[in-house]
Amino acid sequence: MSSYVLKITGKRLDTFIMLLARLNIGFKILKRTREYLIMEVLEEDYANLLKINTTYKIEVVKRKGLLNFIHFFKMRKLFVMISLIGFAFFNLLTNLTFSIKVIDTDSELREIILNDLEEFGLKKYNFKVSYNEKEKIESKILEKEKDIIEWIEIEEKGVSYEVKLIRRVRNDTEKETEPRNIVAKKSGLVTRIIAESGEVITKKNAYVSAGDVLISGLIRNNGNIVSKTRAIGKVYAEVWYKVSLDLPANYHEEAKTGNNKTVLEISFLSDDISITDFDKYAYSKDSKKILYKHPLLPISINLTKKEEVKLTDINFAENYDKNIKPLAIEKLKTKLGDDITILEEKVLKRDENADRIDIEIFFKVEEDITSYSSLKDFDIEKENQRIEEENSYS
Repeated sequence: MSSYVLKITGKRLDTFIMLLARLNIGFKILKRTREYLIMEVLEEDYANLLKINTTYKIEVVKRKGLLNFIHFFKMRKLFVMISLIGFAFFNLLTNLTFSIKVIDTDSELREIILNDLEEFGLKKYNFKVSYNEKEKIESKILEKEKDIIEWIEIEEKGVSYEVKLIRRVRNDTEKETEPRNIVAKKSGLVTRIIAESGEVITKKNAYVSAGDVLISGLIRNNGNIVSKTRAIGKVYAEVWYKVSLDLPANYHEEAKTGNNKTVLEISFLSDDISITDFDKYAYSKDSKKILYKHPLLPISINLTKKEEVKLTDINFAENYDKNIKPLAIEKLKTKLGDDITILEEKVLKRDENADRIDIEIFFKVEEDITSYSSLKDFDIEKENQRIEEENSYS
């Protein structure tokens, strides 16, 4: 409840008191002397009191409740605004990441980990992440780089992060010299054979099925197997695929330009009022971090990260080569990887209506079909005996 403490100065103060009582203006006398009167009145009674035409001098001594807060803010508006902006700026600085250091002597490994950190949302000049998010990032990196690191810890130090890790020590000497065959991981028409060691079994333009031996690790002499080696090489083949796409006839694409900034905003109800954004983006993706929120009023002060986006309208029905074909190739590479060469493509089916386009595209690609089968447990003596028995029966 808001009220005023007033000082009333004038002659015949009793007359003034009687006047207030006759007009039903509530008051509470706090002090009385021969020269003045100190009283307290509610906010609504003070408004009625000011309407009375008297010769008494009325001074506001003190304000209580919300009135005091409002008066304080009005009298110190500039100071309050500077303080809020200063607090927001300080909070911004203390919540940004200014450096990330990976503690390891291997520059290549440091680069890998830094790229992983950026991929999973921890990078320089971005906001710090929460403890739970940091734990998730550690788990994701451990899963992704399980072949090269044993343990990782991300430690927050002020406005920096320090990353400690333990490399995975593996003895791959035996594995790297283990005898093996090179086999086809899928069916296709052989286009290229690159062999460094082993005996080439297949030929160019030969059709092979998944599992067929392409380069053998068995060394033969006069029909007998004399030793095992590690087949090294690559085999490429022509493989056929169908890619199906279900697309809207018209598509509204949002593409990030790479430009971004962090601005200070005041939110009131559903409106955002920018304080520091002097060159606004036409379109942006916004993510807010609340610095202060009023417990009763719908007002908050936010730091908002704005990522500029470019809006493009795409008509898939108009341009196949520009709009549809790249999407089909991207879908194909998502499945096969980038190490493919597209030899031929052809639209097999295309159905259009007012809203959707269903399209099926045939692709002929050259890809690496190299896979491996171990010869570690292969018994040369038993295999030679089997061959000898077959030859004797024939």
